[in-house]
Amino acid sequence: MTQIIPIPLKWSNAYLIKGERPVLVDTGSPNDTAGLLRAFQKAKIAPSDLALIVHTHGHHDHCGCTWEMKKLSKAPTAIHQMDRPMLQSGRNGRLIPTRFSAWLMKSVFEKERYKGLNATIIIKDEMRLDKFGIPAMLIFTPGHTVGSISIVTDAGEAVVGDLLMGGYLGGQLLKHRPRYHYYAYDLTVIHWSLKKLMRHNPQRLYVGHGGPLEAKTIINRFKKDIDF
Repeated sequence: MTQIIPIPLKWSNAYLIKGERPVLVDTGSPNDTAGLLRAFQKAKIAPSDLALIVHTHGHHDHCGCTWEMKKLSKAPTAIHQMDRPMLQSGRNGRLIPTRFSAWLMKSVFEKERYKGLNATIIIKDEMRLDKFGIPAMLIFTPGHTVGSISIVTDAGEAVVGDLLMGGYLGGQLLKHRPRYHYYAYDLTVIHWSLKKLMRHNPQRLYVGHGGPLEAKTIINRFKKDIDF
């Protein structure tokens, strides 16, 4: 049986998925390594126990400590081929706001940098994680970035990165209320990805900011936009 352990960090959530071996999903922002290691210690996991470090997408608040965590753990790293250039360069690239308030920080976030690296595993579409000790599927869910992915466990839970977010003020307020993230290159593609994700029947979704979100709440919130 799998267990998903949220790791709240400075700007985002990372996650440990515990199965036969643990998998780390995302690594937070630069300088979040100490927070990750505290969460590992609390979960009684050593960095060397990690079977895999997987990224939901290539932004600085989700890949910021990957170089350090790979050095500590020696674990392979994975990212979708479309977001591979971001991880290699350590750059966010162009951001497209979904609302006016996001324009105010756009130029700041576009300048953010982190220490890049070459991923060990390049995801093209779907991939099972059984060989890494987790009964789960990686699926392609673009929209926030061109190479965003989600992890859906066989137990009916999902880690979806920034496909959606929870609440306001980066998830600090009303964190269980589903909302679009501040940035997305195409909301129509977000709708397509959400519909695809829901076909896997997850009951609870863990997001990069705020959350977790219940599937029934998401369906009620977006049913006017998406024919689930």
